[in-house]
Amino acid sequence: MELKGLSASSGAAVGPFFLLSTNIPTPNSQMSQLSFEQEGHLLNLAIKRVGQDLEARAARTVGELHDILLATVEIATDPAIAEEAAGFIASGHTASYAIVKATEVFQELLRASGGYLAERVSDVANIRDRVLCEIAGITYPEIPHFDEPTILIAQDLSPADTSDLETEKILAIVTAGGGPTSHTAIIARSHGIAAIVACADVVETAKAHMGQKLAVDATAGLITFNPDSGLVAEIAQKIERIKARKSRVITHSPDGYATTDGFVIPIFANIGRLEDTSAAVAAGADGVGLLRTELLYLERKDAPTLQEQIAIYSELIKPFGGRKVIIRTLDAGADKPMAFINFDKEPNPVLGIRGYRTSTTHEHLLRTQLEAIAQAAKNSRVEVWVMAPMITLPSEAADFVKMAREYGLQKAGVMIEVPAAIFLADEITKVCDFVSIGTNDLGQYLHAADRESAPLAAFNDPWQPALLRAIHLIAQAGKNNNCPVGVCGEAASDAALAPVLIGLGVTSLSCNVATLSDVAQSITAHSADQLLLAGTAALAAKTAQDAKNLAREQLSELRNLGL
Repeated sequence: MELKGLSASSGAAVGPFFLLSTNIPTPNSQMSQLSFEQEGHLLNLAIKRVGQDLEARAARTVGELHDILLATVEIATDPAIAEEAAGFIASGHTASYAIVKATEVFQELLRASGGYLAERVSDVANIRDRVLCEIAGITYPEIPHFDEPTILIAQDLSPADTSDLETEKILAIVTAGGGPTSHTAIIARSHGIAAIVACADVVETAKAHMGQKLAVDATAGLITFNPDSGLVAEIAQKIERIKARKSRVITHSPDGYATTDGFVIPIFANIGRLEDTSAAVAAGADGVGLLRTELLYLERKDAPTLQEQIAIYSELIKPFGGRKVIIRTLDAGADKPMAFINFDKEPNPVLGIRGYRTSTTHEHLLRTQLEAIAQAAKNSRVEVWVMAPMITLPSEAADFVKMAREYGLQKAGVMIEVPAAIFLADEITKVCDFVSIGTNDLGQYLHAADRESAPLAAFNDPWQPALLRAIHLIAQAGKNNNCPVGVCGEAASDAALAPVLIGLGVTSLSCNVATLSDVAQSITAHSADQLLLAGTAALAAKTAQDAKNLAREQLSELRNLGL
């Protein structure tokens, strides 16, 4: 039995599988036999215990998972949820029914907000399920300890589900939900675990094939229950190629990674915290292509001072002496709320005041940040560039570059992640020193498809022809105006897609630290001509799968690398 999903993290595996239980108590709307006070006590105690458990999980983790879990704790302990639930309890309902109805309200608000907040919808669902188990006095279905390496199958995985994951015992992850940029995908890539997401019917099919072996080809997005000997042998060969790839020595110069015919391509890392810096240096990053500064702001009730920011940026860029670091200014707004920024209520926040647009009412925040970045750069040996997110018009780009120059920052550019900017790329690249394409947001805006929606996951496949053609148009504008064009979205972390992006005219890549080595392997195993041919072939495709197949025909070494 074969099923197809979306590749989220490259790799292959054959082995036993474990299906994560989804047996969560389902409350009905019957009236409670307990008093308002008794039901309220049950609810508040359950929420408190869930919050404490999530805090303990966060304390055991580091990096992006740590930050996500801290955000989940804030959601779980938000008094607004308990207050909403109290209204249902006051109407005579049980605590279990109340938490379900209350979280439905909050999930709808998050979906309407889009972007960063929409990504929290699944986290709220997980909080709800954990609270329901606490109220019922039963154990939440956790991922168990495995005695042997196992393939994990689930409807979806929350950050809390994976906080204690014994990654050395996980051969692969397959989920029915999620998408290429979901938490499951990000976590799998960060641990180098093969993963397939948005694999419809995998839970039901797994129930019908319990006890059988499972073959996973994450590169192709295919899983096969009870594989025959031929497929098992094929997967085994792919696994051996992956092992060989990891031991292959790569040619790396001070300017970047070289193709077989000497064309040099810088490969940078995406970072957001101090812990990321040492990992990026160890992975062989040529610098930083995206330093996310909003992570320094999210948990604060007031904006960091100038001196605080100087100290933070100085520490973050210090390990990259002699290399380039691109710092993205605050990507705040209705989809990434900051306690110290007041926004009017917007009917569609994801299309509202966010990114650079916040400077129209909070210009002092941007100016303080630019001053701090400039001072940190002055005190270091690092080549610091700055870029603004959510730029739509050439006039916005020109204004930002002018402001950056006022603080002595000589290399200023913008993120292109709004469809309108594609058609204005010629004008934008004329006024910028560089541009960087944010493929995550650009992809979901191009296709009007929330990147956290499993039913719409195919639209957010970075191989979609519309996205590839958009990247090509931007790259051509950059070439015509002598303006470097980078990619810092998840597309740059796809080792098979990365060489195609260079073939489309992109001049640099910035990827997740965990995938940097694989990206470098795929680039250095091919010639510049092969990259160009792969890009040209992908542009002619009519579907995402065709683009992938046509590009792979030109990138002959991908198979030998197990990519």
